[in-house]
Amino acid sequence: MNIPERLESLRRLMVSSGADAYIINGSDIHGSEYPSSRWRTREWISGFTGSAGIVVVTKVKAGLWTDFRYWIQAPSELSGSGIDLFREGEDDIPGIGQWLSEVLPAGSTVAYDGRTISSKTASEWDEIFKDAGISVLSSLDLIENLWKDRPEVSRSAVIELSEGETGETRVQRVKRLKKALEKEHADSWIGIGLDSSAWLLNVRGADVPCNPVVNGFLIYSEKRLTWYTDECRINKLLGKSLENDGVFTADYDGFFPALEKIPEDATILIDPQSITRGVLDRIPRAVKLKTAADPVILMKARKNSVEAERTSRAMEKDGVAMVRFLMKLEKAVARGEKITELDAAGMLLRERSSLPGFIEESFSPIPAFGSHGAICHYEASREGAFTLEAGPNLFLIDSGGQWEEGTTDITRTVALGTPSDMQMKDYTLTLKGHIALSRARFPKGTRGYQLDTLARSALWQEGVNFGHGTGHGVGYRLNVHEGPH
Repeated sequence: MNIPERLESLRRLMVSSGADAYIINGSDIHGSEYPSSRWRTREWISGFTGSAGIVVVTKVKAGLWTDFRYWIQAPSELSGSGIDLFREGEDDIPGIGQWLSEVLPAGSTVAYDGRTISSKTASEWDEIFKDAGISVLSSLDLIENLWKDRPEVSRSAVIELSEGETGETRVQRVKRLKKALEKEHADSWIGIGLDSSAWLLNVRGADVPCNPVVNGFLIYSEKRLTWYTDECRINKLLGKSLENDGVFTADYDGFFPALEKIPEDATILIDPQSITRGVLDRIPRAVKLKTAADPVILMKARKNSVEAERTSRAMEKDGVAMVRFLMKLEKAVARGEKITELDAAGMLLRERSSLPGFIEESFSPIPAFGSHGAICHYEASREGAFTLEAGPNLFLIDSGGQWEEGTTDITRTVALGTPSDMQMKDYTLTLKGHIALSRARFPKGTRGYQLDTLARSALWQEGVNFGHGTGHGVGYRLNVHEGPH
């Protein structure tokens, strides 16, 4: 089926299911930014390949809401699909809840798969829909019935990291989790994030390309921690290690039924931004919910001395690969060799692969020459890739690696010829922001958005800005994107 045919098939299912609108988030049931192929539902229904966005389908209309990173990419991918682009964040662009409340009459029903929608987002929609007289079905997975060749759940091998690699045993990490719960007067915790369970248990896998994670859920309740994953891929050595550390294992599909068995006198710490509506819908009503930031996400973000030291070593290796690549690229372009954006990405991958400890790329690289550099998260293709040339155009490459010592994410912008005055000015203004931010001293409690002004101040003085976040955390042998943002 092509995209319009998929939309029409979805609309027929909506009618039989009693839904007047259906929302497709494109995330998985773990809240992942980069889901495995099984959960790329947004891409399947719309053709849009960006990493962020929500598709909404009514009986007569369809729209994609996505942020500034994809305002250039999305129109070409949506062309001919029958899906309109809503540039999220622009003036006068309604949010999803507002738009649906305007196009649907009172008495309508909006449906979605609550396992893929955060509790925070669902609650915001609830308020809007209630005022508009619209009801919600939050447990409807219509894509499963349409996507006939949908990939299966990934089941990669699981490896265990030693204390020498992590700087902390899983027993110590679980003990810290327990203390955090006690501080919040809670006795239970639910972990759906794949990187959170990998970090807490000191395990890694390959269930998501470029992200060394293992499909699974965690429940800490009644003073015991249970990991819901595919037990068949846990070897005897790892199984015994988990058992000795007091970690129980159970089948992956047993997670949602297990939520219904949480004792009614339990108090669960819930982070609305990371827990999903589908999880909350399965927890018994009598259970007390304590709202707070997820302690594991916070602990994971702050690297210990071993993680920091090993990451520095990974960055040194990555830097060697990058310098070798740029040197070879510059010489090749000067000789007049035909090198496309994809060729350049391949050259960098070979340099990384030649060094010991390299595992894989930490995300699909973004090699962008000339005007392609203006497309955030640009994805080069064989048909549309530019050829690099010596001249006034700049070449940007955003890439990273998964190393045995850690995870890297590095962007470099280089001139392959003589840059223009405007390019040198813009580059210098951006460099000033880097310098100001790296040299900043600030008191405890300073917020990220306050430091963000240092990165933009030099640009603002010239009446310009950049439409992108300033920075993000990087996981330790984990996902390339994590908090703080």
